[in-house]
Amino acid sequence: MKIVVLDEADAELTAAADWYEQEREGLGEDLLAEADRVLSAIAASPTTWPLVAGSEIVRRFLFTRFPYVAYFVVRDEHVLVLAFGHTSRMPGYWRNRLK
Repeated sequence: MKIVVLDEADAELTAAADWYEQEREGLGEDLLAEADRVLSAIAASPTTWPLVAGSEIVRRFLFTRFPYVAYFVVRDEHVLVLAFGHTSRMPGYWRNRLK
């Protein structure tokens, strides 16, 4: 299934990768590589991943190595990625991105 990433979500991921890269060379690239794996897994089987508590449409995929989660909605023809959020910061901030 086709993956569409909101500009805001892409900007979050880029900012996180930049921060990790400043912490240790190569770590930002590792985050982006894991994000690619996450998106591939979502595309392969989007309804496998659990719904967010309190939502009937938003699903989440937890990263393995980094404390991040991808929030997404399965549409008829694509998957819309709403956010790449840090697991301990501003829970639910992405809810205003639902359209």
